[in-house]
Amino acid sequence: MFVHCINNTKSNNKSFYLSTLKRQYRFLVALTALLLSLAGVFFTWYYFQRPFAPVGILDCCFFYGYISISVISSLYLLVVVLQIESAQQKNVLFSICIFFVSLFIAETALRVFHINRAYIESRGGKYLSPYPKHNTDTLFIIRAQYPKMNTTEEFSYPRIPNNVGFRDLDFSPKRDSLQFLIQTFGDSFTEGDGAPADSAYPATLKRLMRSDNIVIQNFGIMGSDPAFYWMQMKEIGAKLHPDIAVVMYCSLDLTTDFFTRGGLERFKNGYYSGFDPPIWEWLYGYSYLFRLFANSVFDVSYNNFFLTQTERQKRFSELELKWNETFHAIENIARKHNLKVLLIKKPERSEIDLNGYNYDFTFFEKMADTISVFKRYDLLPFYRDSMGINNTSSANYYWPKDGHHNSTGYAVMAQGVYAGLKHAYPEIFSKLDSAKAKE
Repeated sequence: MFVHCINNTKSNNKSFYLSTLKRQYRFLVALTALLLSLAGVFFTWYYFQRPFAPVGILDCCFFYGYISISVISSLYLLVVVLQIESAQQKNVLFSICIFFVSLFIAETALRVFHINRAYIESRGGKYLSPYPKHNTDTLFIIRAQYPKMNTTEEFSYPRIPNNVGFRDLDFSPKRDSLQFLIQTFGDSFTEGDGAPADSAYPATLKRLMRSDNIVIQNFGIMGSDPAFYWMQMKEIGAKLHPDIAVVMYCSLDLTTDFFTRGGLERFKNGYYSGFDPPIWEWLYGYSYLFRLFANSVFDVSYNNFFLTQTERQKRFSELELKWNETFHAIENIARKHNLKVLLIKKPERSEIDLNGYNYDFTFFEKMADTISVFKRYDLLPFYRDSMGINNTSSANYYWPKDGHHNSTGYAVMAQGVYAGLKHAYPEIFSKLDSAKAKE
């Protein structure tokens, strides 16, 4: 009897030891999984902090995988510590799996139907923060490592930089007094996004001028804005001795570019950086479900740069001052280099359709009219009155999804700038006509 009791005790001790060992083993496995998954979550956050870090579908899969493992391993650790019975463990884990499967289905559905899809994702399929971080490309030029093709679901055209990083033939200084050099500064509409390089408005404008003595250099580049025009003009353009700088501006320059980058204060010592995004933007970039929550509950989204209406109005008030400061800086360059500046106001397609601009630039235009080196020309009346483009015909001049001009639209844009040049500087065209007559 005594021996039997001893054997039972040994058996019980052995069983207890094995169960304890299994519990410790499961605890260590769950703890390891938790630590590794948390490291993965940290990596997704850290990756997002890089300048222009693209977040694609594969990145999102890793993100959700890390989050799922983190939650499951955390709950399993709790189960092990509390020594919940095996049957209950299975129920808990089964419920967690059902929950995450539901999340994945919901996330997939939102992505398939493009609900809360950011504009930048419609261009390249990946999310990019609208807020620039530490970026050394202060000239805002096409770098060698950039894709050689500008491709969307509607078009695909080469985007090859010249000797200073713009989509044009190589630039060289003005040759002599007989040559007339015009430089065009602008964003994607000046570069010619959505068309081959020889259909961009500066190339078409050159053909309209019909003079071998006129040279036009295209400083346009996708995403640029007046602060970068100032930098490009100061560091490159003015050193080539131009006669006229055509500077294009639009509502989006202020409501998007300045809104996220600020004015000239963006330029630091060897890099530029804009406003700080919300600390949770990385979750917005990875998760469409988080976007749905942010948009529906807090009414903040990529389109309003994650700011409330009050916050946006406050920033606009500050930016109007920074905008005028930027053009005063351009004025200083123009005076120093005896340069004429034609300010071209460009409408978006929606503004043509509505026959009105989305942002009131009176604060700027009153100031610009007091500066002798500046002349202004508005393309909206030209598009609508001279060319007859309105809400029933504008589709013929723009890509339906992308929103940029097609080649036909850029041809009209060139005619508008040509009309602006003739209106602002009739004396120049008189000289050109005289020269042609002598030929």
